Amino acid sequence: MAITRTYIGRCQYDFDIDGGAADTVITPANNFNLPIGAMIIGAWTDIKTTLASGGSATIAIAAAGTVIKAATAFDNASYVGIDAHLARTSAALTTAAGPVTFTTAGSAALTAGKVDIYVEYILAD
Repeated sequence: MAITRTYIGRCQYDFDIDGGAADTVITPANNFNLPIGAMIIGAWTDIKTTLASGGSATIAIAAAGTVIKAATAFDNASYVGIDAHLARTSAALTTAAGPVTFTTAGSAALTAGKVDIYVEYILAD
């Protein structure tokens, strides 16, 4: 039996660097690429600077096209402190390589925020 290694990738969305335009898919500058065939076994966020919006912005997070967090209000409790968004019981397999994306919607822009996004994965055989 082979030993499987667990990997953790870290991405950081930073409004000061990445902006926060309404209805936009943002690929944060501080990012990594998940390889094709990565089995995502966990994901969580750590809010470093509180997210802010002049309206009712929502945020969705994906990694290599795989949804980690569906569109949720920027001021929802899941975007305060550290919060898990994908439990190990909900593993997802990537079908393409790609970075973490941070999507704004709700016809409202973000006006502040810094979020560390962690993705835990293994490489499927």
